Formats: sequence, structure tokens, C-alpha cells
Amino acid sequence: MSLEQVLEKVVVCLQRERIQFGIGGSLLLAQHGLQVVPRDIDLVVALADAERAVLLLFEMGIVLEQDETSLYATEVFQEFMIEGIDLDLMSGLQVHHDEGVFVYPFDEQSIDSAKLPFMALVDWYVIYQLIPGREQKVAMIEQYLTKQEVDHERLEQLRRLVLPKAIRNRIDQWLN
Repeated sequence: MSLEQVLEKVVVCLQRERIQFGIGGSLLLAQHGLQVVPRDIDLVVALADAERAVLLLFEMGIVLEQDETSLYATEVFQEFMIEGIDLDLMSGLQVHHDEGVFVYPFDEQSIDSAKLPFMALVDWYVIYQLIPGREQKVAMIEQYLTKQEVDHERLEQLRRLVLPKAIRNRIDQWLN
């Protein structure tokens, strides 16, 4: 199966079970026309639905062992292989940084449910800044945002969280 076919299969299953989730990562960037080649599926699931989502995805594929890293403090992280496609499920997403721990505020209101439930691009703008090696993706998002209306309300909400000063300063550029 192709990545798109697996995504459709997973989305139908999770929506049928009324699991709150959003699609992020490179699939989200590609959805906005950014020049990336998605190689996996990144799903962020509401913490209340995480256990059910893990069980459903387990039925669809196999669970992969993951490396432990001190960067993440995510409450639920599970990697699956479904029909040859890697899928990462995250819930209670948290990232350690020099100034504390960023706790991602999953908000169903920031999910675009028009067709596929994609997350807000500004959410991943912030998340990618916290992950080493994602500078190119951050730059692509910034380039994209110069041509779009920025969701100031969501950015302000994210800015109020525990973030490194450098990231708060970068967000300020979009809020001023």
C-alpha cells in the first residue's frame, strides 16, 4: 500500500471510533505545498483517546521498538509499521529543552477537519524548533507564512507555554 492509502485506512478507522487526532509532520507540510517527501505518518492523539488508538493501530500493523531519548517526555509514543509504512503515534507530546519542558496543548479546535484532520501549521512551526535537525523545515514554514495569514491567536497560546527564549523571540516576529 502507498503512504496515502495507509493514511486513509488509519483515518477512517480512528474517525469511526471517534478518536480525536491530528496529522502532523511532513504530511502536514506537504499538504501546504512545501517541498518535502513524506516518508512516514505522524499522528498526535488526544491523551484521553491514546490507549484506544494504540490498540486499534496494533490490530492494523506491528509495533516497532523505539529508542529512548531524553529529548522527549511524551506520555504515549508508539511506532507502528502498517502495510510497509511507518506511523508514529504521539499523545501528551512533551519536549525537554534548556529552559524546561514544552507540553504541547492538543486542541481539537486547531485541527482542520474539512477533509483529512491536519494539525495547525503553526503548531509544527513551534514543535520543529524544539527538535534538533529540523531547521530546514522551520525555514520552509517561515517562508510559507510570509505569504499567508498567520493564526495569531494560536501562536500567542503556544508562546505562553514553556519555550526557550529564542523560540519565543522568533514567534514574536509573527505577532508584531
